[in-house]
Amino acid sequence: MAEHARPPLSGDLAQRVVDLIAPTISHNINVMDEHGTIIACLDPDRRGTLHRGAQRVIAEGRGVLVTSPEPGTSDRPGANEPLVVDGELRGVVGVTGDPHEVAPLARVVALTVQLLLAQEYEQDAVTRRHTEARDLIAALSSGTARPAAARARLAAAGLAPPWSLALWAAAAPRPDGSAAPPGLAETAVVRINADAGHRAAVLHGALWLVGSGAAPAPRAPGLPPESRHTATAPTDDVGVLLAHAEEARALCRYAGLIPAAASGVPWSRTIAVAVAHLPPRTLENLAGRVAELNGALRRTVVAVASTTSMQAAADSVYVHRNTLLQRVERIRSVTGLDIRRADHLTTLQMALYACDALGETHTGFT
Repeated sequence: MAEHARPPLSGDLAQRVVDLIAPTISHNINVMDEHGTIIACLDPDRRGTLHRGAQRVIAEGRGVLVTSPEPGTSDRPGANEPLVVDGELRGVVGVTGDPHEVAPLARVVALTVQLLLAQEYEQDAVTRRHTEARDLIAALSSGTARPAAARARLAAAGLAPPWSLALWAAAAPRPDGSAAPPGLAETAVVRINADAGHRAAVLHGALWLVGSGAAPAPRAPGLPPESRHTATAPTDDVGVLLAHAEEARALCRYAGLIPAAASGVPWSRTIAVAVAHLPPRTLENLAGRVAELNGALRRTVVAVASTTSMQAAADSVYVHRNTLLQRVERIRSVTGLDIRRADHLTTLQMALYACDALGETHTGFT
């Protein structure tokens, strides 16, 4: 995204710089804007007055010594130097005193002011990028954004289609079960927002990233390896991106529904999002359906749901097919649900995800 044009030199910013430098020298410092008006100095009565010497600096583009101030002006004897930031004349810096004595000091002070202003501008740019990123992600995940408005926001942020969305959360949820930001999240945000192709913010208890093209790898932002993570495939459809953002906000309500980045265990975004939208009592009721299943039986449900045959499921959990079938029968006797039936298998999957949502780990993707 192209940087915004520099705004006019701010009096508040210039005064902060003057107040910072003034104690180190024994002379008054003035900062004038690009029109020659004094916008910062140690004498409040001179602020807002026109400085003729500064106007000459602006007109001639060079330093000017004021030896005999014009009658009726607020000028004082001293040296005035151009204030240049990023190669652009932004104003004038003046140091009051014997012009020939303070001329070298004025040049040093002008360079110091330039450096301090450049730092302030850079910090302002960083803050602006963070604010824009947060506003963008908040709008995408709000559930009220219209596709045309969302597309315009993405374009303003310099993000061209296809778009992808990624989410990171801490391994441990908050006491209420919702997501908490992973360690080093704020550091990652600064690094990500420096990249023109991505925008990031900490929102809804997680680190969000929206960008052009494919989402970064789970460890790309330099977050702890145990962080929870999910990402979407790139899409050219802004409506799909909006749906993904709303889904991610729902997942943030229950950190346990966001898979661990390094787990490698099959995970269904569709089921996780569906479970995230269920009422609390429904979650508790579902989790109760599998409360008596041990770890081996729960892994059997996951294996059957993520493979295409009983043999493949048995191979995935490293047991004989007959052993797997015995477990299937055990699951049926305990829960009344036969995972060989698609509808019963879906119910069992949702029940296990409900366990994760409530913090009752089902030894699956958490």
